[in-house]
Amino acid sequence: MENILHDFEEKVISLMTEFLKNSMELGGLSNFTEYLNAQLMQLGYDLTKFSLEYAEDVIFNLKERKNQFESLEKDDRKIVTIFGEIDFKRRYYLDKENNQRVYLLDEYFKIASNERLLENVETKLIEEAIQTNYEKAGKSVAYNTQISKQTVMNKISELKVNLEDKKPSTKKIVDNIYCIADEDHVHLQKGGIVEPRLIVVYDSIIKDGKRTKLCNKKHFGGVYSKKIDDLWEEVLTYIDNTYELEKVKNIYILGDGANWIKTGLEWLPRSINVLDKFHLTKAVNGIVGKETKENKEEKEEYKRRVYRSFYALDFKQTKEIIYEILAEEMEEVSRKKKEKLLQYILNNKEGITNLYKHQKELHGCSAEGHVSHLYSARLSSRPLGWKTINVDNVSRLRLVKADNKEIKEMVHNKRKVIEFKEVEKIRHYAKEKIKGSINFKVGTIPVMEFGTTEQRKFFKQILEYKKAV
Repeated sequence: MENILHDFEEKVISLMTEFLKNSMELGGLSNFTEYLNAQLMQLGYDLTKFSLEYAEDVIFNLKERKNQFESLEKDDRKIVTIFGEIDFKRRYYLDKENNQRVYLLDEYFKIASNERLLENVETKLIEEAIQTNYEKAGKSVAYNTQISKQTVMNKISELKVNLEDKKPSTKKIVDNIYCIADEDHVHLQKGGIVEPRLIVVYDSIIKDGKRTKLCNKKHFGGVYSKKIDDLWEEVLTYIDNTYELEKVKNIYILGDGANWIKTGLEWLPRSINVLDKFHLTKAVNGIVGKETKENKEEKEEYKRRVYRSFYALDFKQTKEIIYEILAEEMEEVSRKKKEKLLQYILNNKEGITNLYKHQKELHGCSAEGHVSHLYSARLSSRPLGWKTINVDNVSRLRLVKADNKEIKEMVHNKRKVIEFKEVEKIRHYAKEKIKGSINFKVGTIPVMEFGTTEQRKFFKQILEYKKAV
Protein backbone atom coordinates (compact mmCIF):
# COMPACT_ATOMS: atom_id res chain seq x y z
CA MET A 1 0.00 0.00 0.00
CA GLU A 2 2.77 2.43 0.94
CA ASN A 3 4.56 1.94 -2.38
CA ILE A 4 1.56 2.68 -4.54
CA LEU A 5 0.65 5.79 -2.53
CA HIS A 6 4.22 7.07 -2.93
CA ASP A 7 3.90 6.32 -6.65
CA PHE A 8 0.64 8.27 -6.69
CA GLU A 9 2.32 11.27 -5.05
CA GLU A 10 5.16 11.25 -7.54
CA LYS A 11 2.73 10.82 -10.42
CA VAL A 12 0.79 13.95 -9.39
CA ILE A 13 3.96 16.02 -9.09
CA SER A 14 5.18 14.68 -12.42
CA LEU A 15 1.90 15.69 -14.06
CA MET A 16 2.09 19.17 -12.54
CA THR A 17 5.64 19.72 -13.77
CA GLU A 18 4.66 18.39 -17.19
CA PHE A 19 1.85 20.95 -17.22
CA LEU A 20 4.26 23.85 -16.68
CA LYS A 21 6.51 22.68 -19.50
CA ASN A 22 3.76 21.93 -22.03
CA SER A 23 1.48 24.87 -21.29
CA MET A 24 4.26 27.24 -22.44
CA GLU A 25 4.40 25.57 -25.85
CA LEU A 26 2.10 26.30 -28.79
CA GLY A 27 -1.18 24.48 -28.16
CA GLY A 28 0.29 23.15 -24.94
CA LEU A 29 -2.76 23.52 -22.70
CA SER A 30 -5.06 21.67 -25.09
CA ASN A 31 -2.52 18.89 -25.61
CA PHE A 32 -1.75 18.70 -21.93
CA THR A 33 -5.37 18.37 -20.80
CA GLU A 34 -5.84 15.54 -23.29
CA TYR A 35 -2.70 13.86 -21.98
CA LEU A 36 -3.71 14.57 -18.37
CA ASN A 37 -7.11 12.93 -18.85
CA ALA A 38 -5.50 9.75 -20.21
CA GLN A 39 -2.95 9.68 -17.39
CA LEU A 40 -5.54 10.20 -14.65
CA MET A 41 -7.73 7.47 -16.12
CA GLN A 42 -4.77 5.11 -16.16
CA LEU A 43 -3.97 6.10 -12.58
CA GLY A 44 -7.59 5.40 -11.57
CA TYR A 45 -7.40 2.03 -13.29
CA ASP A 46 -4.13 1.14 -11.50
CA LEU A 47 -5.40 2.25 -8.09
CA THR A 48 -8.68 0.36 -8.46
CA LYS A 49 -6.95 -2.83 -9.54
CA PHE A 50 -4.37 -2.49 -6.77
CA SER A 51 -7.12 -1.92 -4.17
CA LEU A 52 -8.89 -5.12 -5.24
CA GLU A 53 -5.74 -7.19 -5.11
CA TYR A 54 -4.52 -5.61 -1.89
CA ALA A 55 -7.86 -6.19 -0.13
CA GLU A 56 -7.86 -9.81 -1.33
CA ASP A 57 -4.42 -10.39 0.18
CA VAL A 58 -5.44 -8.77 3.47
CA ILE A 59 -8.54 -10.99 3.69
CA PHE A 60 -6.53 -14.11 2.82
CA ASN A 61 -3.97 -13.47 5.57
CA LEU A 62 -6.47 -12.63 8.32
CA LYS A 63 -6.36 -15.02 11.28
CA GLU A 64 -10.13 -14.61 11.68
CA ARG A 65 -10.66 -15.64 8.06
CA LYS A 66 -8.57 -18.77 8.48
CA ASN A 67 -10.64 -19.80 11.50
CA GLN A 68 -13.95 -19.56 9.68
CA PHE A 69 -13.37 -19.76 5.90
CA GLU A 70 -11.31 -22.26 3.97
CA SER A 71 -9.61 -20.99 0.80
CA LEU A 72 -10.50 -23.16 -2.19
CA GLU A 73 -9.17 -21.63 -5.40
CA LYS A 74 -8.42 -18.39 -7.21
CA ASP A 75 -10.70 -17.26 -10.05
CA ASP A 76 -10.34 -14.60 -12.73
CA ARG A 77 -12.94 -11.87 -12.88
CA LYS A 78 -13.56 -8.82 -15.09
CA ILE A 79 -15.64 -5.81 -14.17
CA VAL A 80 -16.31 -2.53 -15.99
CA THR A 81 -15.52 0.62 -13.98
CA ILE A 82 -15.51 4.27 -15.06
CA PHE A 83 -11.76 3.78 -15.64
CA GLY A 84 -12.36 0.88 -18.04
CA GLU A 85 -12.64 -2.88 -17.79
CA ILE A 86 -10.47 -4.26 -14.99
CA ASP A 87 -9.42 -7.89 -14.73
CA PHE A 88 -8.33 -9.24 -11.35
CA LYS A 89 -8.12 -12.44 -9.34
CA ARG A 90 -10.02 -13.28 -6.18
CA ARG A 91 -10.32 -16.39 -4.04
CA TYR A 92 -13.31 -18.65 -3.55
CA TYR A 93 -13.91 -19.56 0.11
CA LEU A 94 -15.92 -22.20 1.94
CA ASP A 95 -17.68 -21.34 5.21
CA LYS A 96 -16.65 -24.20 7.53
CA GLU A 97 -19.83 -23.94 9.63
CA ASN A 98 -22.57 -24.04 6.99
CA ASN A 99 -20.74 -25.16 3.83
CA GLN A 100 -21.73 -21.97 1.96
CA ARG A 101 -19.33 -20.85 -0.73
CA VAL A 102 -18.54 -17.18 -1.08
CA TYR A 103 -16.13 -14.73 -2.68
CA LEU A 104 -15.13 -12.67 0.34
CA LEU A 105 -13.63 -9.93 -1.85
CA ASP A 106 -16.99 -9.49 -3.62
CA GLU A 107 -18.67 -9.29 -0.23
CA TYR A 108 -16.12 -6.77 1.01
CA PHE A 109 -16.68 -4.41 -1.93
CA LYS A 110 -20.41 -5.28 -2.22
CA ILE A 111 -20.09 -6.49 -5.81
CA ALA A 112 -23.16 -8.43 -6.93
CA SER A 113 -22.83 -12.00 -8.18
CA ASN A 114 -22.17 -12.16 -11.95
CA GLU A 115 -22.08 -8.36 -12.03
CA ARG A 116 -20.18 -7.09 -15.06
CA LEU A 117 -20.85 -3.34 -14.74
CA LEU A 118 -20.33 -1.46 -11.50
CA GLU A 119 -23.42 0.27 -10.17
CA ASN A 120 -22.26 3.78 -11.06
CA VAL A 121 -21.35 2.65 -14.59
CA GLU A 122 -24.79 1.09 -15.08
CA THR A 123 -26.46 4.25 -13.77
CA LYS A 124 -24.48 6.44 -16.16
CA LEU A 125 -25.19 4.01 -18.99
CA ILE A 126 -28.96 4.23 -18.46
CA GLU A 127 -28.86 8.02 -18.06
CA GLU A 128 -27.01 8.30 -21.37
CA ALA A 129 -29.23 5.76 -23.13
CA ILE A 130 -32.41 7.73 -22.43
CA GLN A 131 -30.83 10.77 -24.08
CA THR A 132 -29.00 9.25 -27.06
CA ASN A 133 -28.79 5.99 -29.00
CA TYR A 134 -27.54 2.77 -27.41
CA GLU A 135 -24.26 2.73 -29.33
CA LYS A 136 -23.22 6.22 -28.23
CA ALA A 137 -24.27 5.48 -24.66
CA GLY A 138 -22.14 2.30 -24.68
CA LYS A 139 -19.07 4.29 -25.74
CA SER A 140 -19.37 7.14 -23.29
CA VAL A 141 -19.57 5.74 -19.75
CA ALA A 142 -16.35 3.74 -19.23
CA TYR A 143 -12.96 5.00 -20.38
CA ASN A 144 -11.64 3.30 -23.50
CA THR A 145 -14.33 0.60 -23.21
CA GLN A 146 -17.21 -0.18 -25.57
CA ILE A 147 -20.36 -1.62 -23.97
CA SER A 148 -22.47 -3.40 -26.57
CA LYS A 149 -25.85 -2.11 -27.76
CA GLN A 150 -27.40 -5.40 -26.63
CA THR A 151 -26.08 -4.86 -23.09
CA VAL A 152 -27.45 -1.33 -23.03
CA MET A 153 -30.84 -2.55 -24.23
CA ASN A 154 -30.85 -5.33 -21.64
CA LYS A 155 -30.06 -2.93 -18.80
CA ILE A 156 -33.01 -0.74 -19.84
CA SER A 157 -35.30 -3.80 -20.07
CA GLU A 158 -34.32 -5.14 -16.63
CA LEU A 159 -35.05 -1.94 -14.74
CA LYS A 160 -38.18 -1.60 -12.62
CA VAL A 161 -39.13 2.05 -13.09
CA ASN A 162 -41.21 3.50 -10.28
CA LEU A 163 -42.80 6.92 -10.77
CA GLU A 164 -44.38 7.05 -7.31
CA ASP A 165 -43.44 9.77 -4.83
CA LYS A 166 -43.30 9.53 -1.07
CA LYS A 167 -46.42 10.75 0.67
CA PRO A 168 -46.00 14.39 1.72
CA SER A 169 -46.43 15.15 5.42
CA THR A 170 -49.00 17.87 4.71
CA LYS A 171 -51.49 18.27 1.88
CA LYS A 172 -51.84 21.40 -0.27
CA ILE A 173 -55.05 23.38 -0.59
CA VAL A 174 -55.76 24.64 -4.13
CA ASP A 175 -58.86 25.63 -6.07
CA ASN A 176 -58.01 23.93 -9.36
CA ILE A 177 -55.80 21.11 -10.62
CA TYR A 178 -54.86 20.64 -14.26
CA CYS A 179 -54.09 17.36 -16.08
CA ILE A 180 -52.77 17.76 -19.62
CA ALA A 181 -52.64 14.51 -21.60
CA ASP A 182 -51.31 13.27 -24.93
CA GLU A 183 -49.42 10.34 -26.45
CA ASP A 184 -46.55 9.60 -28.81
CA HIS A 185 -46.50 7.05 -31.66
CA VAL A 186 -43.41 4.84 -31.64
CA HIS A 187 -42.46 2.22 -34.25
CA LEU A 188 -41.70 -1.30 -33.06
CA GLN A 189 -38.93 -3.60 -34.29
CA LYS A 190 -41.39 -6.23 -35.55
CA GLY A 191 -43.79 -3.76 -37.14
CA GLY A 192 -46.71 -1.79 -35.79
CA ILE A 193 -46.66 1.06 -33.32
CA VAL A 194 -47.04 1.51 -29.61
CA GLU A 195 -48.37 4.63 -27.90
CA PRO A 196 -46.68 5.71 -24.69
CA ARG A 197 -49.10 7.95 -22.79
CA LEU A 198 -48.25 11.14 -20.96
CA ILE A 199 -50.14 13.02 -18.26
CA VAL A 200 -48.73 16.15 -16.64
CA VAL A 201 -50.41 17.29 -13.42
CA TYR A 202 -49.90 20.83 -12.07
CA ASP A 203 -51.83 23.33 -9.97
CA SER A 204 -50.82 26.83 -11.12
CA ILE A 205 -48.56 28.78 -13.47
CA ILE A 206 -45.95 31.52 -13.30
CA LYS A 207 -45.42 33.91 -16.21
CA ASP A 208 -41.78 34.58 -17.09
CA GLY A 209 -41.89 37.02 -19.96
CA LYS A 210 -43.36 35.14 -22.91
CA ARG A 211 -42.78 31.79 -21.23
CA THR A 212 -45.16 30.02 -18.87
CA LYS A 213 -43.89 27.77 -16.09
CA LEU A 214 -46.15 25.04 -14.73
CA CYS A 215 -45.93 24.92 -10.93
CA ASN A 216 -45.77 21.77 -8.78
CA LYS A 217 -45.53 19.65 -11.88
CA LYS A 218 -45.68 15.85 -11.76
CA HIS A 219 -45.37 13.49 -14.74
CA PHE A 220 -47.10 10.15 -15.32
CA GLY A 221 -46.76 7.89 -18.30
CA GLY A 222 -45.47 4.86 -20.11
CA VAL A 223 -47.08 2.15 -22.21
CA TYR A 224 -50.52 1.28 -20.84
CA SER A 225 -51.93 -1.00 -23.54
CA LYS A 226 -55.42 -2.00 -22.36
CA LYS A 227 -54.53 -0.70 -18.87
CA ILE A 228 -55.56 2.95 -19.07
CA ASP A 229 -57.46 2.64 -15.80
CA ASP A 230 -54.13 1.84 -14.09
CA LEU A 231 -52.68 5.12 -15.32
CA TRP A 232 -55.61 7.21 -14.11
CA GLU A 233 -55.60 5.38 -10.80
CA GLU A 234 -51.96 6.43 -10.33
CA VAL A 235 -52.95 10.04 -11.08
CA LEU A 236 -55.85 9.91 -8.61
CA THR A 237 -53.64 8.39 -5.89
CA TYR A 238 -51.06 11.15 -6.36
CA ILE A 239 -53.68 13.92 -6.28
CA ASP A 240 -55.32 12.44 -3.20
CA ASN A 241 -51.97 12.11 -1.42
CA THR A 242 -50.81 15.62 -2.37
CA TYR A 243 -53.93 17.80 -2.15
CA GLU A 244 -56.95 18.27 0.11
CA LEU A 245 -59.10 16.68 -2.57
CA GLU A 246 -62.46 17.61 -1.06
CA LYS A 247 -61.44 21.30 -1.23
CA VAL A 248 -60.51 21.21 -4.91
CA LYS A 249 -63.24 22.93 -6.97
CA ASN A 250 -62.37 21.55 -10.41
CA ILE A 251 -59.90 19.17 -12.02
CA TYR A 252 -59.45 20.14 -15.67
CA ILE A 253 -58.45 17.34 -18.06
CA LEU A 254 -57.03 18.85 -21.24
CA GLY A 255 -56.14 16.91 -24.38
CA ASP A 256 -57.11 16.04 -27.93
CA GLY A 257 -60.38 14.35 -26.95
CA ALA A 258 -59.11 10.76 -27.27
CA ASN A 259 -61.16 8.14 -25.43
CA TRP A 260 -58.29 7.17 -23.12
CA ILE A 261 -58.08 10.81 -21.97
CA LYS A 262 -61.83 10.98 -21.36
CA THR A 263 -61.47 7.88 -19.15
CA GLY A 264 -59.98 10.25 -16.58
CA LEU A 265 -63.44 11.77 -16.11
CA GLU A 266 -64.55 8.47 -14.55
CA TRP A 267 -61.65 8.50 -12.08
CA LEU A 268 -61.14 12.09 -11.00
CA PRO A 269 -63.88 13.79 -8.96
CA ARG A 270 -65.22 17.12 -10.19
CA SER A 271 -63.25 16.68 -13.40
CA ILE A 272 -64.00 18.70 -16.54
CA ASN A 273 -63.16 17.62 -20.08
CA VAL A 274 -61.46 20.35 -22.14
CA LEU A 275 -60.38 20.06 -25.78
CA ASP A 276 -57.04 21.79 -26.07
CA LYS A 277 -56.84 24.77 -28.39
CA PHE A 278 -53.95 23.34 -30.45
CA HIS A 279 -56.02 20.42 -31.76
CA LEU A 280 -59.12 22.57 -32.21
CA THR A 281 -57.14 25.09 -34.27
CA LYS A 282 -55.58 22.27 -36.28
CA ALA A 283 -59.05 20.90 -37.10
CA VAL A 284 -60.41 24.32 -38.11
CA ASN A 285 -57.38 25.04 -40.32
CA GLY A 286 -57.78 21.64 -41.95
CA ILE A 287 -61.44 22.31 -42.75
CA VAL A 288 -60.95 25.87 -44.03
CA GLY A 289 -58.02 24.79 -46.18
CA LYS A 290 -54.73 26.27 -47.30
CA GLU A 291 -54.48 30.02 -47.68
CA THR A 292 -53.13 31.70 -50.80
CA LYS A 293 -52.80 35.36 -51.74
CA GLU A 294 -55.98 35.12 -53.76
CA ASN A 295 -58.19 33.45 -51.12
CA LYS A 296 -56.63 34.71 -47.88
CA GLU A 297 -59.45 37.13 -47.07
CA GLU A 298 -62.14 34.53 -47.71
CA LYS A 299 -60.38 31.86 -45.62
CA GLU A 300 -59.84 34.24 -42.68
CA GLU A 301 -63.51 35.18 -42.76
CA TYR A 302 -64.52 31.51 -42.58
CA LYS A 303 -62.23 31.04 -39.58
CA ARG A 304 -63.68 34.08 -37.80
CA ARG A 305 -67.21 32.78 -38.33
CA VAL A 306 -66.33 29.27 -37.08
CA TYR A 307 -64.64 30.60 -33.94
CA ARG A 308 -67.55 32.97 -33.26
CA SER A 309 -69.89 29.97 -33.38
CA PHE A 310 -67.68 28.20 -30.82
CA TYR A 311 -67.68 31.26 -28.59
CA ALA A 312 -71.48 31.39 -28.80
CA LEU A 313 -71.60 27.61 -28.14
CA ASP A 314 -73.79 27.34 -31.23
CA PHE A 315 -72.74 24.07 -32.89
CA LYS A 316 -75.73 24.17 -35.25
CA GLN A 317 -74.21 27.31 -36.72
CA THR A 318 -70.79 25.63 -36.77
CA LYS A 319 -72.19 22.82 -38.94
CA GLU A 320 -73.85 25.27 -41.32
CA ILE A 321 -70.62 27.23 -41.84
CA ILE A 322 -68.61 24.07 -42.44
CA TYR A 323 -71.24 22.74 -44.86
CA GLU A 324 -70.72 25.96 -46.87
CA ILE A 325 -67.00 25.14 -47.03
CA LEU A 326 -67.68 21.51 -47.99
CA ALA A 327 -70.02 22.61 -50.78
CA GLU A 328 -67.11 24.43 -52.41
CA GLU A 329 -64.76 21.44 -52.10
CA MET A 330 -64.51 19.65 -55.45
CA GLU A 331 -61.87 17.00 -54.63
CA GLU A 332 -63.37 13.86 -53.09
CA VAL A 333 -60.30 12.93 -51.01
CA SER A 334 -60.04 16.42 -49.55
CA ARG A 335 -63.78 16.54 -48.89
CA LYS A 336 -63.67 13.25 -46.93
CA LYS A 337 -60.80 14.57 -44.80
CA LYS A 338 -62.80 17.69 -44.00
CA GLU A 339 -65.89 15.65 -43.17
CA LYS A 340 -63.80 13.64 -40.68
CA LEU A 341 -62.57 16.87 -39.10
CA LEU A 342 -66.18 18.10 -38.82
CA GLN A 343 -67.08 14.84 -37.07
CA TYR A 344 -64.08 15.33 -34.76
CA ILE A 345 -65.42 18.74 -33.76
CA LEU A 346 -68.95 17.41 -33.19
CA ASN A 347 -67.61 14.49 -31.11
CA ASN A 348 -65.85 17.00 -28.88
CA LYS A 349 -68.65 19.53 -28.36
CA GLU A 350 -68.37 19.10 -24.60
CA GLY A 351 -64.62 19.74 -24.64
CA ILE A 352 -65.01 22.82 -26.87
CA THR A 353 -67.85 24.14 -24.70
CA ASN A 354 -65.69 23.83 -21.58
CA LEU A 355 -62.74 25.45 -23.36
CA TYR A 356 -64.76 28.64 -23.84
CA LYS A 357 -66.91 28.36 -20.71
CA HIS A 358 -63.90 28.07 -18.36
CA GLN A 359 -61.39 30.12 -20.32
CA LYS A 360 -60.67 32.41 -17.34
CA GLU A 361 -59.42 29.46 -15.26
CA LEU A 362 -57.49 27.79 -18.10
CA HIS A 363 -53.89 28.43 -19.14
CA GLY A 364 -53.86 26.72 -22.50
CA CYS A 365 -52.51 23.23 -23.07
CA SER A 366 -48.86 22.39 -23.72
CA ALA A 367 -49.35 18.64 -24.17
CA GLU A 368 -47.85 18.57 -27.68
CA GLY A 369 -44.72 20.37 -26.47
CA HIS A 370 -44.32 18.01 -23.53
CA VAL A 371 -44.68 14.91 -25.71
CA SER A 372 -42.18 16.31 -28.20
CA HIS A 373 -39.61 17.14 -25.52
CA LEU A 374 -40.07 14.16 -23.22
CA TYR A 375 -40.88 11.36 -25.67
CA SER A 376 -40.44 12.16 -29.36
CA ALA A 377 -36.93 13.58 -29.00
CA ARG A 378 -35.69 10.11 -28.06
CA LEU A 379 -38.35 7.63 -29.15
CA SER A 380 -39.90 8.69 -32.44
CA SER A 381 -38.03 11.59 -34.06
CA ARG A 382 -35.59 9.17 -35.75
CA PRO A 383 -36.33 6.03 -37.83
CA LEU A 384 -35.80 3.58 -34.97
CA GLY A 385 -37.46 0.26 -34.12
CA TRP A 386 -38.13 -0.44 -30.45
CA LYS A 387 -39.15 -3.26 -28.15
CA THR A 388 -42.34 -2.45 -26.22
CA ILE A 389 -40.67 -2.97 -22.82
CA ASN A 390 -37.93 -0.48 -23.71
CA VAL A 391 -40.43 2.10 -25.00
CA ASP A 392 -42.17 1.77 -21.63
CA ASN A 393 -38.98 2.04 -19.57
CA VAL A 394 -37.29 4.79 -21.60
CA SER A 395 -40.44 6.92 -21.51
CA ARG A 396 -40.78 6.39 -17.75
CA LEU A 397 -37.07 7.09 -17.14
CA ARG A 398 -37.31 10.37 -19.04
CA LEU A 399 -40.22 11.30 -16.79
CA VAL A 400 -38.12 10.39 -13.74
CA LYS A 401 -35.48 12.90 -14.92
CA ALA A 402 -38.18 15.49 -15.68
CA ASP A 403 -39.34 15.17 -12.06
CA ASN A 404 -35.72 15.66 -10.87
CA LYS A 405 -35.56 12.19 -9.32
CA GLU A 406 -32.47 9.99 -9.24
CA ILE A 407 -32.14 6.95 -11.48
CA LYS A 408 -29.27 5.57 -9.38
CA GLU A 409 -31.68 4.59 -6.59
CA MET A 410 -33.61 2.35 -9.01
CA VAL A 411 -30.39 0.78 -10.27
CA HIS A 412 -29.28 0.16 -6.69
CA ASN A 413 -32.60 -1.42 -5.70
CA LYS A 414 -32.55 -3.96 -8.54
CA ARG A 415 -29.06 -5.27 -7.75
CA LYS A 416 -28.91 -8.43 -5.72
CA VAL A 417 -26.02 -8.26 -3.29
CA ILE A 418 -26.60 -11.05 -0.77
CA GLU A 419 -25.11 -10.22 2.63
CA PHE A 420 -23.93 -13.18 4.70
CA LYS A 421 -23.92 -12.40 8.41
CA GLU A 422 -20.82 -14.54 8.83
CA VAL A 423 -18.91 -12.23 6.48
CA GLU A 424 -19.51 -9.07 8.51
CA LYS A 425 -16.77 -9.91 11.03
CA ILE A 426 -14.28 -10.54 8.24
CA ARG A 427 -15.20 -7.24 6.60
CA HIS A 428 -14.65 -5.42 9.92
CA TYR A 429 -11.23 -7.00 10.53
CA ALA A 430 -10.17 -6.39 6.93
CA LYS A 431 -11.16 -2.71 7.11
CA GLU A 432 -9.21 -2.23 10.33
CA LYS A 433 -6.17 -3.92 8.81
CA ILE A 434 -6.31 -1.77 5.67
CA LYS A 435 -6.80 1.44 7.69
CA GLY A 436 -3.74 0.63 9.77
CA SER A 437 -1.62 0.01 6.68
CA ILE A 438 -1.99 3.51 5.23
CA ASN A 439 -0.22 5.38 8.05
CA PHE A 440 3.07 6.40 6.45
CA LYS A 441 5.23 9.48 5.98
CA VAL A 442 5.22 11.46 2.77
CA GLY A 443 8.33 10.70 0.73
CA THR A 444 10.70 13.32 -0.53
CA ILE A 445 10.42 14.41 -4.14
CA PRO A 446 13.60 15.21 -6.06
CA VAL A 447 14.26 18.94 -6.47
CA MET A 448 13.04 20.28 -9.78
CA GLU A 449 15.83 21.16 -12.20
CA PHE A 450 13.84 23.41 -14.52
CA GLY A 451 11.41 26.36 -14.33
CA THR A 452 11.76 29.82 -12.83
CA THR A 453 12.64 30.56 -9.23
CA GLU A 454 8.99 31.43 -8.56
CA GLN A 455 7.83 28.11 -10.02
CA ARG A 456 10.32 26.12 -7.93
CA LYS A 457 9.24 28.07 -4.85
CA PHE A 458 5.60 27.33 -5.64
CA PHE A 459 6.23 23.58 -5.83
CA LYS A 460 8.33 23.65 -2.68
CA GLN A 461 5.43 25.29 -0.82
CA ILE A 462 3.05 22.57 -2.10
CA LEU A 463 5.37 19.82 -0.88
CA GLU A 464 5.86 21.50 2.50
CA TYR A 465 2.09 21.81 2.84
CA LYS A 466 1.61 18.11 1.97
CA LYS A 467 4.17 17.11 4.61
CA ALA A 468 2.51 19.29 7.22
CA VAL A 469 -0.86 17.71 6.52
